[in-house]
Amino acid sequence: MGALAPPYDRRVQLLTVTRPRTVRLVAAAVVLQLSAGLLSAVVVREPTAPPPTPASVRAAPDQQVERAAGAPLEVAPAPTPATAQPDAGRGAQVEQLLQARSAAILGRDRAAFLATVDPKAFALAARQAAMFDALAEVPLASWDYSLNRLSRQPADAALDQRYGRNQWWAPAVSLSYAVAGFDERPSTDEHHLTFVRRDGRWLLGADDDFDATGGRTPRALWERGPVVAVRAPGVLVLGHQNSPLLRDVAAQAAAAIPRVTAVWGTQWPQRVVVLVPASAGEMASLIDSTQDLSQIAAVATAEFSGQSGADGTATDRILVNPETFPKLGQLGRRVVLTHEVTHVAVRRATGPLVPAWLAEGFADYIGYKDVTVPLSVAARDLRKDVRAGKLPTMLPADDAFAGNNAALAQAYEQSWLVVRLLAEQYGEAGLLRFYRAIGVSRGMPESVVLSTELTDEFGIDTARLTADWRATLQRQLG
Repeated sequence: MGALAPPYDRRVQLLTVTRPRTVRLVAAAVVLQLSAGLLSAVVVREPTAPPPTPASVRAAPDQQVERAAGAPLEVAPAPTPATAQPDAGRGAQVEQLLQARSAAILGRDRAAFLATVDPKAFALAARQAAMFDALAEVPLASWDYSLNRLSRQPADAALDQRYGRNQWWAPAVSLSYAVAGFDERPSTDEHHLTFVRRDGRWLLGADDDFDATGGRTPRALWERGPVVAVRAPGVLVLGHQNSPLLRDVAAQAAAAIPRVTAVWGTQWPQRVVVLVPASAGEMASLIDSTQDLSQIAAVATAEFSGQSGADGTATDRILVNPETFPKLGQLGRRVVLTHEVTHVAVRRATGPLVPAWLAEGFADYIGYKDVTVPLSVAARDLRKDVRAGKLPTMLPADDAFAGNNAALAQAYEQSWLVVRLLAEQYGEAGLLRFYRAIGVSRGMPESVVLSTELTDEFGIDTARLTADWRATLQRQLG
């Protein structure tokens, strides 16, 4: 069996938010392919993380509520006698409707759930029924809607004609849900819903009226087909069919957890949720990417909702590409999932001043631990450069990990070898203290933090580390 190239995984800097919003961070791994002893490694661009999305909450009267994209939601003016009648009781009725939907989902009451949908919206009713059925095997700890009664969409003549004037309402609504036994905090998404008045009752009338104007409601895995759940110790895998792929992913992820814990320690939940979509296209849609992900083996995401980033908790997911992952040998699958699980484990310690080379190099370091990989293959792009006299002069900058960097492969190989050098020269325990010390640092330039922690932990500065690293590259790859 041939050796492996590193599972490149671009780090996106973690964000701490100060107002309710949802931020997704995406890291993409490259294909690792073993076939007849030959290795093919294709570096792909990381999916673009979507812009921060405001989560809708019950806001105070003076708070401004925004739409994620398109025209901003308006805060309704105080009612007057001329305007009060169309709105009378509307907010309370819609809030009760949303509470009924939540109770029906958690109580598995299909009839009660579908009773919240406009009977004239046939296509919506069919989608809602399919979603309800698909959620049967998903272990939900919570499913809650939040409504901002003061918000509304701008006037829309087309919707007035479709539903009738003052017979529709599209306020800011968010859905928060948590997977039981896995999610420390709920995942929150803004939903762009239209409620309609039928015979004096407010019902859900549409979830796609604002798709064309940037108000697209996210479609979760269970809105894209039936969902089955496969479990292994510390792992929940959700996919569309109970296949050997799902079972193997569950087994590989479960095996990765103790490998990562053996290095990083127990200071993480030691559990992961893995999604296996039906196709690369579905995976792209789930992570809001317009790029071709056909070469991607797996991605890791972290979502910070509301104030969850303040204490390091978030909703973590690993997504596996069903078109690419099966092409890997067992060793390739091991490295990829160990790499992704490492990102989940260290995420809360990966503060904004952790340089990209350290975050990515550390994930590769654990991914390759106890795996024999010849450097001539694992660092082949960097080896070509070194042999051509192109020895790097400095540690990889954060922008070296941009998806359009032609030397992206070299950036990852360089990072892995820097981290490996630190572990070999100063010990793994020192490497862990170094990572965590940088992770908790705030309020100083990254270069100052790096130099300070190198001196405190290893007794060297950045110049010394760079010189030692360059000498090692020359010796091992030249």
